Amino acid sequence: MNQPHTLRLLLPALFLLFAGMTEVVAQLEKVNRIEFQVNSNSEEGFEVFPLGDQGALSVLRRQQFGGSREEIWHFTRLDANLAETWVSMFRLSYRFIPIMAYQNEVYAYWVFAEPDSDKFLFLQLDLVTGNQDVHEGNLLSQIDIQHFKVMGSKAIIGGYHRLRPVVLVFSFFDRTTRVLPGLYEKNTELNAVDIDEHEGYINVITYAFRKRSCQFQVKTYNYDGKLLKTTTLSDPENSLISGQIVPLDAHNSFLIGNYSVGCTPFSQGLYITHIEDDEPEKPEFIEFSELENFFNYMKPRRKARIMAKIGKRKSLGKENRFRYRLLLHNLIQTEDEIILVAEVYYPNYRSYNTTASPGFGRSYMRSQDGYRYTHAIVCGFDLNGHYKWDNSFAIKDLVSYDLQEMVQLSRFGDYLVLAYPQEGNIHTEVIKREKVVVESTKHELTPKSKTLLYNENASLAAWYDRYFMAFGKQKSEHSSREVYYISKLTYQVDPQTGIPLSDSGSDSKTSGSKQLPNSQAN
Repeated sequence: MNQPHTLRLLLPALFLLFAGMTEVVAQLEKVNRIEFQVNSNSEEGFEVFPLGDQGALSVLRRQQFGGSREEIWHFTRLDANLAETWVSMFRLSYRFIPIMAYQNEVYAYWVFAEPDSDKFLFLQLDLVTGNQDVHEGNLLSQIDIQHFKVMGSKAIIGGYHRLRPVVLVFSFFDRTTRVLPGLYEKNTELNAVDIDEHEGYINVITYAFRKRSCQFQVKTYNYDGKLLKTTTLSDPENSLISGQIVPLDAHNSFLIGNYSVGCTPFSQGLYITHIEDDEPEKPEFIEFSELENFFNYMKPRRKARIMAKIGKRKSLGKENRFRYRLLLHNLIQTEDEIILVAEVYYPNYRSYNTTASPGFGRSYMRSQDGYRYTHAIVCGFDLNGHYKWDNSFAIKDLVSYDLQEMVQLSRFGDYLVLAYPQEGNIHTEVIKREKVVVESTKHELTPKSKTLLYNENASLAAWYDRYFMAFGKQKSEHSSREVYYISKLTYQVDPQTGIPLSDSGSDSKTSGSKQLPNSQAN
């Protein structure tokens, strides 16, 4: 649930007329749905956290109008069929605001901050029982939190303090705070904060500018916050931009990410390197031009021109350099490979005229207006650390005002279903490693009621196996009733045989309805 795992209500225009459908085109089908009543007398927020085949957690936040001094959080634990298993409530003082969330297999956590002070609050929610524990402590005032994870009885918080990176370890047991050493430096970016719960390690990845060159480091700390080792990765020609650690055992791991030529944010390709103890091997660099399907998002003629240009430059012994911005998802580790998913995007700008002043001509201004996505790439690496295959998924005219993961990936068997929402439709593609087995398909979703007025702030999330989850806010045109909903969707056709898949264990006719009590201010 730490970002990007926290799925918030975003994209107000994406799922217009989405939930409540009874009929779909092609292979996406609704299994069931649950609703929560909207309270028009309060300010509300709604979030859903998928928990794999163990179900989901819905969080409905309410603050009564009229100067309430607390916000009521309603937690509802759902099973995989969207049936309720327990309900819990938490009262948050008006002094604190939510910052980030994180989950593991047993607990969900939230960190709250009191503005303009060093006071912080941590909420621990037991996902099995709904029981809660609250921990208060003092960290640093005016810290910009970017990373939040929990290991054992300690919270790990990473961010920036006075434009310098800092990582803090807060103990729930004795409420002490420790600052991890060796990080508070100028011109340094905090790339990632990873935890290895099995070995009890904290890995902090940084990207720094040093004397006209870039320095990429992994600092490893033990559970008590002691610096154990610093691993520096460098290459005479390429600069590593980002990295994610895939631990193999106590002494071996892989680091996978993207790289650039020179200290720029524009990616030239992907890399993977094996690290044994603190000694990294020479990375394997894979240029975008070496990926078999990277340019499949282009129209055939344009792709043919690009491929001809690549071939010509190779025959002349010249390098092919392409500059792209990548949004990398969390790595997926299966029994026999590691899967990387990333979206290619660029800032979307909008130009407009300004009012002309007497004696001056009209001027034009240009401002950023969200992010436009072109395609997603999927790559597989074997467990020996070698690139094996790639595929891509075209994204057509999709703009998001926040930079976030748009393409969702669901696995069943040897197949991967890629999906993204756009203007009331869902676009899907099914791949089997480098092969596309079901071409890109647009699924038009029809509403249950023709009087549906809107479906506000809806989101799509991969859930488990071949299931997806859609959630948002909905209102009928001829009724004042508003609801938050969660719909379970499934990909129903075997891509190899074309035979519909049975949905054992789920009742496609069931739907749940849950109305929470209105919150009363004290």
